[in-house]
Amino acid sequence: MERYLRRLGRDIWRSVEEGPHVPVLTPVQTDGATTRLGGGQPTLNRPKDDLDKMENDVIAFYEISCGVAPENFDIIINCKSAKEIWDVLKNLYEGTEQAQDKKLTAALNEFNNFKAHAGERLEDSFKRFNLIASKLSNAGTVQSNHETNLQFLNGLGRH
Repeated sequence: MERYLRRLGRDIWRSVEEGPHVPVLTPVQTDGATTRLGGGQPTLNRPKDDLDKMENDVIAFYEISCGVAPENFDIIINCKSAKEIWDVLKNLYEGTEQAQDKKLTAALNEFNNFKAHAGERLEDSFKRFNLIASKLSNAGTVQSNHETNLQFLNGLGRH
């Protein structure tokens, strides 16, 4: 989803990262005098840039909302901004920082303790090892090809 939103425009992705744009409304001068707040209805100026940023917020909100699986729609129904939806979904799918640390630790342990099972075909060992390496990569750690190859070969043992 992040790539999709970035492809739509960096300002749309900015809306997700930073939250909705809050425009600064400036009083417009009428008849040479600034309209005073508190004395009647002031005329407010919204620069085009503010309107564009607010439109990006709407687009981001709409695109993320449409991309949510129907079974998860109830989770985001009360969200007011694209950033709020993104944060809720990120927490749902990735978990908290503590949960992410646990995933990383588990993936590192699995990678470092890889051993081929007795009687397991080389192809099956390689598939299982690739799944472990993918978990490690998804958890945020990238191993060099040299490290990965060496770990796999060491895990094969002497048999």
